[in-house]
Amino acid sequence: MKELVKKYRRDLHRIPEIGHDLYKTHAYVMEHLQKYNCEITKLCKTGIAAFFRSKMKQTPAGVKKYTIALRCDMDALPIKEETNKEYTSIHEGAMHACGHDGHTAILLAVAGELDKSMHEIPHDVLLIFQPAEESIGGAKDICDTGILAAYSVDRIYAYHLWGFMKKNSIGSRPNELMARSSLLNITIHGKSAHCASAEYGIDALAIGCELVCELYKMAETELPKTEYRLLKFGQMSSGTARNVISAMTTLRGTMRCYSDDTFQFLYNRIREIIADFEKKYGCTIDIKQSTGYPALKNDPDLFEEAKSILNEFDFQTFEKPFMLSEDFSAYLQVIPGLMMFLGTGTNIPLHSSNFDFDEEVLVTGVEAYLKLLKNIK
Repeated sequence: MKELVKKYRRDLHRIPEIGHDLYKTHAYVMEHLQKYNCEITKLCKTGIAAFFRSKMKQTPAGVKKYTIALRCDMDALPIKEETNKEYTSIHEGAMHACGHDGHTAILLAVAGELDKSMHEIPHDVLLIFQPAEESIGGAKDICDTGILAAYSVDRIYAYHLWGFMKKNSIGSRPNELMARSSLLNITIHGKSAHCASAEYGIDALAIGCELVCELYKMAETELPKTEYRLLKFGQMSSGTARNVISAMTTLRGTMRCYSDDTFQFLYNRIREIIADFEKKYGCTIDIKQSTGYPALKNDPDLFEEAKSILNEFDFQTFEKPFMLSEDFSAYLQVIPGLMMFLGTGTNIPLHSSNFDFDEEVLVTGVEAYLKLLKNIK
């Protein structure tokens, strides 16, 4: 199985695709799933579900039979790869820099193992191969197909590879694991003038700089330290010439937190501060803000159960949640679930052009899933 999951990962790594347009990836996954005794459903353009029915003649005493879903994401990122490996991306400007090739390889290997071992597993299993996790929200699209209800799914699990954990370790935490995310686009409309006659203009660039500082100050000081939040701007665009007062400035940023109350507080305060700036400077400020992915909240009972079953895998309990976001949270709005991190030990951040890992960790992922499926009661 080790060589097979390695092959899956490297084959997929060579053909990264973006969003819902995963035609080669879809064909590759379908080619392998069709070898197995499972019900296959095509979802959302390039998504796939594969259902494996338990072949146990009788559910063991003390075990409640469930339908358990395992989900992977399949899409890549618009990043130019710089790993220089022999399995590097053949698609210019696209790369599996977030480990989704590994997630998909794990589920393909699990499918092969399930095909041989459903007589040992008391539960029905639904494997979900999801497109469009990166910024588009493919998880909600999958949920909207009704596939979870169609197979009466009781619970769902997923992995994410993580470079800042010991290789082959598994980690998670109960309740909040990842943040609610939101994208911010703010446009300040001022008035152009020559720099020598600045008093006739409204300086959108200066207003933008001051606004960023004021928003940062608000986010830092107006909430308790225990309320985790993030408000940051990574892009500012302004001006047409060095000696002309800028008539327009655009700010692009992100807002993240775990609590809906914190989200609403920040949402409202941003607009109050913007209104104050409009009055103060006579400018007009437009704001567009996405509602983003919900916070990812693990079911505490599923966490404790997994921790007990998977204790041999150096299972870690994270002290704090992460400011990352993940659309797996959409499934958790419908059914209980658990996201676990799978350590690669590389210390390479996600979304890096040199992202890579030893495929040995994928074997750990497969083995842990199989142990979980066989021991859930």
